[in-house]
Amino acid sequence: MEKEDTGSTRQDMAKPNRKYKDSVFTALFGSKETLLELYKVLHPEDTEVTVDDIEEIALENVLLIRRYNDAAMGVRDKLIILSEHQSTINPNMPVRILLYIAEEYEKIIKRNGDYKSLYSSKLITLPAPEFYVVYTGNKECGDYMHLTDTFPEEYRDNSFLELDIKVIKDEDKNNILGGYIAFVKKAEKLKHTRGYTFTEALKEAVEWCREENILAGFMEERSGEMMELMLEEWNIEDAIKYNREEGREEGIEEGMKRGRQEGRQEGMVYAYYEMNMNTNEIAKKVQLTEAEVLDIIKKKDMK
Repeated sequence: MEKEDTGSTRQDMAKPNRKYKDSVFTALFGSKETLLELYKVLHPEDTEVTVDDIEEIALENVLLIRRYNDAAMGVRDKLIILSEHQSTINPNMPVRILLYIAEEYEKIIKRNGDYKSLYSSKLITLPAPEFYVVYTGNKECGDYMHLTDTFPEEYRDNSFLELDIKVIKDEDKNNILGGYIAFVKKAEKLKHTRGYTFTEALKEAVEWCREENILAGFMEERSGEMMELMLEEWNIEDAIKYNREEGREEGIEEGMKRGRQEGRQEGMVYAYYEMNMNTNEIAKKVQLTEAEVLDIIKKKDMK
């Protein structure tokens, strides 16, 4: 594919303003080396691929709420987008992916100076897309998701606009993607086990990964960061659940505010405290003063 040198790369044009936070998912797949491992899981037949073939792509904030759970990469003439489905089935994933790919293709056309060619006899060339969703839940989920499922039932055999997503759910502990799925499912199971705090569940899940040699390098180097990110994800999920149960529409921020009034904020303080985080850092994360954090910890220690 011929490209005009515009002085910028796809990465330069795709870097979003990180006002949204990374997740464990994007932290894990946040380097060319781990994206290469991921690609080899998706394409084991490609034995010649190297890290130099991997192009990191930062997706724009398309329909995202607070946190990234998506990864993308260019590999030679392919554009691969991977989204995390997590434990709750989201039937709108094909719509989300459709918006992503339209955004990415527009950037590629701009970068290559092909806008004028859209109205000429010259055929422009685009990287071939591949779409995947990682599912870590326990409910029944098909092997593929289809954009046509969002159409009115009588039009679902429509072939004018098709977009299919492969669902990945295999817990293969020997590769980076299956290992991630195994870890998340283990952590979720422990989280819902009576007697476990969020922090205790994560600590045991991390220890289990070490014993089973799952995500060994990541767990060795970044387990503290991973636990912090996962704790935030779980507390956001709690806030969303609280909002839904109460029938409110104020959004996640209001849900988190309400959740704090019900004691969830104290739970977050306790969790960070058990991770040996200093009180100043805890205060920033839970939006309290340091004095309020110290008061919560003092009450915990008195119990």
